[in-house]
Amino acid sequence: MKELLIIVRREKAGDVKNTLSSMGLSYVSKTVKGRGKEGGVGYKTKKGLLVSLLPKTLIITWVEDTLYQEVIEKVVESAHTGYYGDGKIFVVRGLS
Repeated sequence: MKELLIIVRREKAGDVKNTLSSMGLSYVSKTVKGRGKEGGVGYKTKKGLLVSLLPKTLIITWVEDTLYQEVIEKVVESAHTGYYGDGKIFVVRGLS
């Protein structure tokens, strides 16, 4: 069993969730903030620091070892926009 941590644009999160649901996978999702090569939106903190973060969606799912490559391919296909910030997928080795 592998755990997939999928971070995608908020506007593509619904497509990724639909893809996972159509494959019969359950998932958990949460809004997170971060930034990568695409930059970000500046926020001033109380201490005067400029923080550059963008809202993203974190989706966590668990997949059998034999299916995780197929799941990754379909998630990449559904989340792809062709611009920086499409997201990341982290594969965590789970318990056997």
